[in-house]
Amino acid sequence: MITKFHYRQAVYVLLCAWFTSGFCFTKVGTTAAPFLKIEYGARPVAMGGAFVALANDPSGIYYNPAGIAEVASTQFMGGYTVWFADLKYNYATFILPTRRVNFALWGSFLYCDDIPVTTVEKPEGTGQVFSYIDGLLGVTVSAFLSDRLSVGISGKYIQQKLYNESASTFALDIGSILRTPLKGTRLGMCLANYGGRMQLFGNDLIVQVDPWPEFTGNPDVEARLTTGSFPLPLAFKLGIAFDLLGCGEAFINNEQHRVTIAADGIHPNDGEEKFNVGVEYGIYNTLFLRGGYKVNYDTQKYAAGVGMKFNIGPRSFAVDYAYVDMDVLDATHRISLVIGF
Repeated sequence: MITKFHYRQAVYVLLCAWFTSGFCFTKVGTTAAPFLKIEYGARPVAMGGAFVALANDPSGIYYNPAGIAEVASTQFMGGYTVWFADLKYNYATFILPTRRVNFALWGSFLYCDDIPVTTVEKPEGTGQVFSYIDGLLGVTVSAFLSDRLSVGISGKYIQQKLYNESASTFALDIGSILRTPLKGTRLGMCLANYGGRMQLFGNDLIVQVDPWPEFTGNPDVEARLTTGSFPLPLAFKLGIAFDLLGCGEAFINNEQHRVTIAADGIHPNDGEEKFNVGVEYGIYNTLFLRGGYKVNYDTQKYAAGVGMKFNIGPRSFAVDYAYVDMDVLDATHRISLVIGF
């Protein structure tokens, strides 16, 4: 009797799984402002984007706003990315530390110029061109709540503009970093892009229509087409990082060399869970070699890069480069410069 019951139960479960599998779908492409997923800064990009638990330089503001609490001097970072399909991605961050709270102003822009205007009548182009631009402007506040716990919050204004249409909204990033007593192992957490929905508005959505087509002689009236609204690419991120080799709280003590290992797990609202892992090797805190790998991404897999730190007078400089293999798409190259005052 028990065997028969379990047999029927197993068959029922298998039939339900088979039946419902045909109705399963992913949410890829269901969010607005996909440029928010383009990672920020050559150093973390070269580490495969595994930076949630580190985030200890100006580029970390994208991954976890709690990280800039560690920045002790005024710093400016600028970056340039050669994206595929003739797109360009630029970003900048300015950090102003104070005695108790650190503040930051940052922004990023994805753009493409001189796109030909085409119509149904002239599919080869009208001779006119237009531009496309996605932009973000953010303000961040970060501070230490204790000697091992820092928190941060970013407020962001997000806008997309295509020809005469545009959409905009506000969002928040909220994060924390805990530096544990276990050899300085760091645990990071961040909720990114928590905000409103985006909907396009613009003059090209204004049309002339006949309100009563069944009657003749009616003047056309002005009407406005309504577009759908879409959420932002919300993501919950967890990360861990530690120094396998280095000075201070590293697992293996070494004054000249440092090896940092980091890993992130990401749960997005428009796709499957993702996993990033990266490593950074530093020599005398001057020359750096980096590598990373991404799991469950459509195109991105491998990343690598180099970096260098040096001083010129009272100012410090950090120059970083990252290369990302995009599989069937063109490889992307990122360069960033950090200046400390």
